[in-house]
Amino acid sequence: MKQNNGTGRAMYGISRIDDERHRTHAWRVKLVRRGKQLVKNFPDKQWGGKQKALVQAKQHRDHLVKQYPPLTRKEFCTTLRSNNKSGISGVYRYAKSFSLKNGKLKRSWYWEATWPIGNSQQAHINFSVNEYGEEKARKLAIRARKRALKELDGYFWASSRGAQAETASS
Repeated sequence: MKQNNGTGRAMYGISRIDDERHRTHAWRVKLVRRGKQLVKNFPDKQWGGKQKALVQAKQHRDHLVKQYPPLTRKEFCTTLRSNNKSGISGVYRYAKSFSLKNGKLKRSWYWEATWPIGNSQQAHINFSVNEYGEEKARKLAIRARKRALKELDGYFWASSRGAQAETASS
């Protein structure tokens, strides 16, 4: 089975299925929203040809995007991941290890806040437990994270085609 992804923002969420063995020729709309896959095929034969099936697939995709918009960047950034140990998304405690001149290994602990700044990059700020104490360093990291998230807008896109589609519609 051959599955081709179309190119460009016009084809966001739409791919082509051409399977000679099973005589399947269709456009597939597939979006994932909040962990749920939304999938529907548009067979050429059922819709009167490849182009008419594509028109139907695009209409269906556009309807799904309106009905189930992608996560906002804020929603995505506040989703608690399974590996989170602090209870606050984007805030964690870590240690920096270094060797003293006498050969002893020493660790300094920090609370760090991270947040996205675009183009798959992150900003971060850390607060030393030695300098602020455990609880204050944690609270400062949480406050910094919340302040940074207030500045986020737009949607989170797992694909570059989705981001291009948002830019084009703005």
